[in-house]
Amino acid sequence: MIPEIGHLLLIGALVLTFIGGSLPFYDLVLKKSFSQNYIRSLSILISLLVAVSFTCLIYSFLVDDFSVIYVATNSNTALPSYYKFAAAWGAHEGSLVLWILCLSLWLLGYLFSKDSVNDHFSSITFAVMNQVIFAFILFTLFTSNPFERLLPFSPVQGGDLNPSLQDFAFTIHPPLLYLGYSGLALPFSLAIAAMVTKNIDSLWARTARPWSLLSCTFLTLGIGLGSWWAYYELGWGGWWFWDPVENAAFVPWLISIALFHSLIATEKRGVFKNWSLLLSILSFAASLLGTFLVRSGVLTSVHAFALDPERGLFILWIFSYFIFGALFIYIFNNTKTQVESTYSLRSIEFGFLLNNLLLVVLAISIMFGTIFPLLYEAYTNGKQVSVGPPYFNFLILPFAIGLGLLQGIGLFLGWSDTKDFKFFPRIIIEALTILIVINILLYFLFGSFNTGSLIACFIFAWIVSGNLLDVFIKKRTFNKIKSFLNFRLGAVFAHLGIAFLVLGVGVVSTYSSEKELILSVGDSYDLDSYVFEFEEMTFKQGPNYIADVANLKIKEDGRLIKLSSEKRNYLSTNQVTTEAGIVADLFKDYYVAVGENIQGDTWSFRLQVKPFVRWIWFGALLVAIGTLISSIKHLRKGI
Repeated sequence: MIPEIGHLLLIGALVLTFIGGSLPFYDLVLKKSFSQNYIRSLSILISLLVAVSFTCLIYSFLVDDFSVIYVATNSNTALPSYYKFAAAWGAHEGSLVLWILCLSLWLLGYLFSKDSVNDHFSSITFAVMNQVIFAFILFTLFTSNPFERLLPFSPVQGGDLNPSLQDFAFTIHPPLLYLGYSGLALPFSLAIAAMVTKNIDSLWARTARPWSLLSCTFLTLGIGLGSWWAYYELGWGGWWFWDPVENAAFVPWLISIALFHSLIATEKRGVFKNWSLLLSILSFAASLLGTFLVRSGVLTSVHAFALDPERGLFILWIFSYFIFGALFIYIFNNTKTQVESTYSLRSIEFGFLLNNLLLVVLAISIMFGTIFPLLYEAYTNGKQVSVGPPYFNFLILPFAIGLGLLQGIGLFLGWSDTKDFKFFPRIIIEALTILIVINILLYFLFGSFNTGSLIACFIFAWIVSGNLLDVFIKKRTFNKIKSFLNFRLGAVFAHLGIAFLVLGVGVVSTYSSEKELILSVGDSYDLDSYVFEFEEMTFKQGPNYIADVANLKIKEDGRLIKLSSEKRNYLSTNQVTTEAGIVADLFKDYYVAVGENIQGDTWSFRLQVKPFVRWIWFGALLVAIGTLISSIKHLRKGI
């Protein structure tokens, strides 16, 4: 009965979102603002219906209702309760309901913020968001119903949640990522409302800016957690593989960054209105395109949800309706006739323009590299080609340098024109000083000097100097520093986060040590200055798996470190996974992944030392904190 209730509630939400998406037409027919009196109440009801529907799905997992096909496929009685809870969004069908819930929460947040007022603008925003929610509920009910029953007979035991997803990070990674993806629908809806009502002004930009920042916050957290999960769960020791689904999240993140920077210029100076509108559309387009790649089966990925081309066609229909429709409105409701403020090549406006160009070109290039194998296969009648990490690594380097240089001087540029460039020599001297100190530190830590990390170290030094060090030196007094941080804290955190991320990437890419080998119990291996010794193999019984546990110890300069790596066998599906053994300190990770049993007590291993790898996720966290601070600051102002 509970699944039927969840199903009916989702149908009820479908009907209400259809009504909500049509309200502006009622206003047009009645020639009065009829809808404005009902949009908040209707939004609460829609969110409530979707939330209770999702709760019904979670309940079905918790009570092992294997008469529901989705539950029977992705859970079993031996699965721990906290993973049963997470299994509700562990596959395609349930994750869509979570996505719909996120969309409704974004709309609810906007309508009850100080941004929203009872006017035609808010009504159009409400209508567009309801159309988006309607489309996703329709897609869910007709192609991916999570409440479908397995009748007349249901199994006594179910399948299993993918063992790689039975992990703490997975329980919070998808909700954060979906909040980021779905959050881009709100700036998109606000842009449509601005074009329809012809209110393409600083007020619209101020309204859209905090929501674009907030969606970027969740995207950053979701991508960072996904990277961390891939690092320790998949057993290969990498943090980014340029997987198609990873790229599908990275591209909208890049465009969202361009979007809120563009909105700053539109708000403050009335420039880049067309840019801001277009980026609002492109960011949501990238979100939908990423959804298509993940859920259509056209690309193979460890992160992919579904392998159904028919579902992919439905998503392409959603994409075409919203994105081509938005572009049609954009073409006929642009701001070319409006006079914009002038600015010089030495202004912050021009810096924002370069920032937009670099981010958008990078995003398009990454997406092209991601879908090129599909285009090539279709054009050559089945011939296949792959585009791997070498392409993306080569591609991103010049963009990283350009964006890094902009971040280092951005806080010093003035609106319209920058009169004084005396800061430039100071930043160069400070950056070179930091660069020398970092390389001395790396030499003492790792016993060698590697030119491969120089660019990353310089970008780090440049951004730190331009965003923090020079400010402290120049301001001198505590009150001036405090005043600066109160005004710029979000931007400082976000820019410093990029600096730490870049430094982590540069150091771990050039100073890592790795070896794949075979060891028997009692054997040891010298990896650079680290001695890995295979002590023993033990057996472990988990809640729904059994595991062989390899216990090792690592010796480094008199220091003794112990860690364990597991080879797990999940009993319900007989699926084998590797749980890496990781011990971390401030500057490096010791990483061991046990492989196959060769014979008796002889096993294969992957031994790695990963310096500064955690600085990557620390940097991502700082970026998320920075965008969150900025969004909350603007929302509190009632902007």
